[in-house]
Amino acid sequence: TRILAGGTDLMIGLRSAYREGKAPPAFLLDVSELPDCRRIQFEGERLTLGSAVPFRTLENDPTVRQSLPLLAAAAAQMGSVQVRSQATIGGNVGTASPAGDGITPLVALGAEVQIVSRKNSRTTALTDLITGPGRTGLEPGELIHSFCFKLPEQPQRSFFHKIMRRQAVAIARMNLAIQLALEPTGRIASVRLSVGAVFPTPRRLNEVEESLVGQAPEKKLFEEAGRTAAKVMLQVSGRRPSMAYKEPALERLVTWGLEQACGGFREV
Repeated sequence: TRILAGGTDLMIGLRSAYREGKAPPAFLLDVSELPDCRRIQFEGERLTLGSAVPFRTLENDPTVRQSLPLLAAAAAQMGSVQVRSQATIGGNVGTASPAGDGITPLVALGAEVQIVSRKNSRTTALTDLITGPGRTGLEPGELIHSFCFKLPEQPQRSFFHKIMRRQAVAIARMNLAIQLALEPTGRIASVRLSVGAVFPTPRRLNEVEESLVGQAPEKKLFEEAGRTAAKVMLQVSGRRPSMAYKEPALERLVTWGLEQACGGFREV
C-alpha cells in the first residue's frame, strides 16, 4: 500500500517503476481530504500544520503568511501553480529529496513531525526523520500526520531563495532559508540558517549561526558567514565535481541572504 496525497512525486515514481517492470502497489490510500491532515490551527503558543496541506494554500493562507512568512515565501517558489495546487508539504518531506523546497524552511523553523500509525503516535524532529536522500525513518504503517512550530516571541525577519537552471518550474540546485531576529540595538538576537541540495540530510548551519548572534550586521560579517557555510559544506559532503560551482554559489547566497534578511548592513 502506498500513501497518496498530492501525487506529484508518487505518480512519477509509479510510472518509472512500471517502465522497469516492477509490480505496482496493491492499494493506493488517498489521505488528501482527511480534515485532520489539512488543518492549519493554533494550539496555545504552537501552530499545527496538516501534512496534506497543499503548497498553494501555504502560499496564500493568511495565518501562514502572518505567522510563518518564511514558509509562505518558500511555497510560492515551488514548481508551477498547477503543481503547488496538488503537491503537499507532507509529501515533499516524505519524498526526502535533498532539494525539497519545503524541507529547508521547515528545518530553519525548527519543525517537529507528528507521526501516527494504527498502534501509536510519536513526535520527532524533521532533521531526525530524514536519514538520507530519498530515505526516512518511517516504519511500515506509519504516516506523517502534521508539523508543529513554536511561534517566535519577538518579531522575526526571513529570507528564502532557490538557485535553478532556469528561472521557474525547476528543481533547486541550491536553496537557502533564514529566520532571524534583531535586538532593539540592531544587533542579531537569534538566527537559524538551513540550506538544501548541498547536504545528504537536512541540517542547520550551526557553525554560521554561532558566529552571527550578538553581532552588528556588517558586510564583512556576512562575507565571513558565507565562507564558513561553504567550508562546512565541503567538510560534510566532500569535494565532488559539482562543488566547483556550489562552493562560490553558497558563499555568495548566504552573504546576500543575510543582507536581505537584516534589511542591509552597516558599512565599516
